[in-house]
Amino acid sequence: MRARRGFTLVELLISLVILTVVMTGLGRFVGSFLHGVGTSSARTVATAVAQEWLETIRADRDYPNLVPNYNGNVVTGFPGYPAMQRTTRAVRTTGTTPRRDYTTITVTVTEPNMGTPINMTIVVAAP
Repeated sequence: MRARRGFTLVELLISLVILTVVMTGLGRFVGSFLHGVGTSSARTVATAVAQEWLETIRADRDYPNLVPNYNGNVVTGFPGYPAMQRTTRAVRTTGTTPRRDYTTITVTVTEPNMGTPINMTIVVAAP
């Protein structure tokens, strides 16, 4: 009896189908993984941009002018993210009964690849 050498055509086709299924799954996983990494990187940078800007506003000693100085402030483009946009909204609330005077500042950071925008809010009380 002669020993069989090589593979049959059926064995080759089955192995190609299995290889195709595995490679397709791996390709989809890698694509999804890279998208997740890119999105999380953009969200991390956006959070840092918002926090830094809120700390800058919080450190401003010119309380009566917080709203005119910061409300409507829009900045576009940050290192590595030229389409990222930071928008600031400042609203001052005052009243006499009960006495109150504070400013609510909201920073929204958007980026096309990020999905949902980052929104951060602080309240600065009158000195």
